[in-house]
Amino acid sequence: MVSKRILYVIDSLKIGGAEMLLLGLLDAVRARGGEVHVAYFSQGPLEARVAERGVGMTRLSQKGLRDPRALARCMQLIREWQPDIVHTHLIKSDLIGQMAARLSGVPRIITLHNTDPWREKKAKSLAYRTVTAGADACIGVSERVSEHVARTGGFRADGIQTIANGIDLDHFDPAQVQPLDLSPYGVQTGSPVIAVVGSLTPQKDHENFLRSAAILAQRLPEAVFLVVGEGPLATQIEAQARSLGLGPERLILTGAITQMRELLAALDVLVISSAWEGLPMILLEGMAMQCAIASTAVGGIPDVLQDGSSGRLVPPQDPAALAAAVEGLLSDRSATEALGSAARGAVADRFSADVMRERIFALYDSNHRPRRSARRQPGAPRLDSSN
Repeated sequence: MVSKRILYVIDSLKIGGAEMLLLGLLDAVRARGGEVHVAYFSQGPLEARVAERGVGMTRLSQKGLRDPRALARCMQLIREWQPDIVHTHLIKSDLIGQMAARLSGVPRIITLHNTDPWREKKAKSLAYRTVTAGADACIGVSERVSEHVARTGGFRADGIQTIANGIDLDHFDPAQVQPLDLSPYGVQTGSPVIAVVGSLTPQKDHENFLRSAAILAQRLPEAVFLVVGEGPLATQIEAQARSLGLGPERLILTGAITQMRELLAALDVLVISSAWEGLPMILLEGMAMQCAIASTAVGGIPDVLQDGSSGRLVPPQDPAALAAAVEGLLSDRSATEALGSAARGAVADRFSADVMRERIFALYDSNHRPRRSARRQPGAPRLDSSN
């Protein structure tokens, strides 16, 4: 890898697919002798995991795009730390990080993670396209993401390179993982556990999950439903669950859980109820862990999870279909085990983390331009914003 310093800009250090992908990139760049720094907006559990790696972090703002100083802070960081590449992930970071790198004359790469519906709105799409114009490389995490962004005018089709998300199969190996003890969350031993894992945001469509859970609760009186993750909709999700008759003994909001392998090993069914997606890391992680998976057929998911072969796919926003898929997985354990084995095989064949990273590093190399100014030696200061 030619590039020595990579500045990653990401919306948050909460637990999510893009954030977990970033952790792997940090390790891989450093293993090749490179240096990394992370700029972010929202705090989260992954701050500790970045810090324990000895990686520098700069919080740009806690107000996101409402803080005009975020751009100035990002430009100051670039000026002082002098990265070879700025690589941005997710919407706030794309807008601020790409603009800061553009104004600073630094090569810039953008990763597109989702088939975001806001791209269908001309004004928002135009604003995004204007700010991110001229990026040196653009990565779509699935063919569906690349096609969606090209169709909505975010980037030209020939300017997007699809590099599918990858998974470390040695890390996500069910034979090497002890299932997480769920009793601290109120789960009784022997209860079937059905969980949705992801940020508590509109994209993940928790209403779809809750309504399917309400159907299943009538048919499976011992089943417990977990909502794993954190986000702005926590209070709304809890209130809606209660309105559907799902009391705290049936549906549990666990908050963030960092022991993802162990959690997946403890589940009977992993549900992905999303309204839209790119190629969610939780899907790849669940498949690698041989989970029984019921998912909506959105974004790049149908390109990975095959209905009836490695899991179950249903239309989005169809709670009855989602409930039926979950019930079917629970009713035939031997068939479900065969689906899990096929799921792990599918991930092993097509979604290697090593292949993903090598392709990203090739983009770093091809877009590297030696900087003329001298390096600032100690590294950038932490510009942690409390405003």
